[in-house]
Amino acid sequence: MIQAPLLEVHNLVKKFGALMATDHVSLQVLPQEIHALIGPNGAGKTSLVAQLSGLLNSDSGQMVFNGQDITDTATHERVRLGLARSFQITRLFKSFTVLENIELSIQARMGHSFSFWKPVSQEAQLTDKAMALLHDLGLAERSHHRASELSHGEQRILELGLAVATQPKLLLLDEPMAGAGPVESQRILSLILKLREQTAILLIEHDMDAVFRLADRISVLVSGAVIATGSPQEIRHHPQVIAAYLGEENA
Repeated sequence: MIQAPLLEVHNLVKKFGALMATDHVSLQVLPQEIHALIGPNGAGKTSLVAQLSGLLNSDSGQMVFNGQDITDTATHERVRLGLARSFQITRLFKSFTVLENIELSIQARMGHSFSFWKPVSQEAQLTDKAMALLHDLGLAERSHHRASELSHGEQRILELGLAVATQPKLLLLDEPMAGAGPVESQRILSLILKLREQTAILLIEHDMDAVFRLADRISVLVSGAVIATGSPQEIRHHPQVIAAYLGEENA
C-alpha cells in the first residue's frame, strides 16, 4: 500500500537579492520516515527548513502538510498542526530548570496561558508528563538543574525534548549532533531512532555515518536545488552526488 506523503513541497523558491537560497525545491516526507537533507555548506538546507517551519517566507511555491496547504500559515499554527523544529544553535530558557523548560513546552502545546506568578510545578499532571519525557531523554536526574548547567550535548538533547513535547507529526532537526561529544552523539542518535516510532523526521546532519545509519531516504541539496533523492544506497553511489558532495571516499 502506497503511503500518502505527510509533507509535500512543490517548487519552493527563496532569493536573497541575487542569491538563490532555494531553487524550485520539491520533495516529500512520508509518515514515520527519517528523511535526511544533506549538502555542502551554503547549499540552502537551513533556509529550506526555515521556510518549512514558517520562520522564513517563500517567494513562490507550495507546502502541503498532512493534506493542508501551509504555505502562508504562521509558525505557531504549524506547531499546532504538528510541525515542530529544533535549531542548529541551541535555544533554551537557560535560567529555568530542565523540568521547567519541558513543562513550558508542554503548556504551549496544550494551549495553557503562561503565568509566572504561579509556578507551573504546582500542576501535578503537567509535571508528571514532563518527567516521563525527561526519563525518555535520559535527563531525569538533571530535572532540577538549570539548563545553563548542562553540558553542550545535554542541552542539545533537552532542546530536542522541547520539540518532542509538542507531540509533532513531523520533526525538523537542524544538525542535532552539532558540538556534541561521541557519547552524547550516540545518545542523540539512539533517541532519533526511538522517535521514529511516533513521528516523521526531516534531518539535516553533516555526520555522514549518522545519516546513512538513520535515514530511510536522503535528498541532496546543492546550490539551493535538489540534485537527487533516494535510499542511502542509491545516494552513496549516485555519480552526481559523489562529484558534488560526498567524494569518492564516501562512495
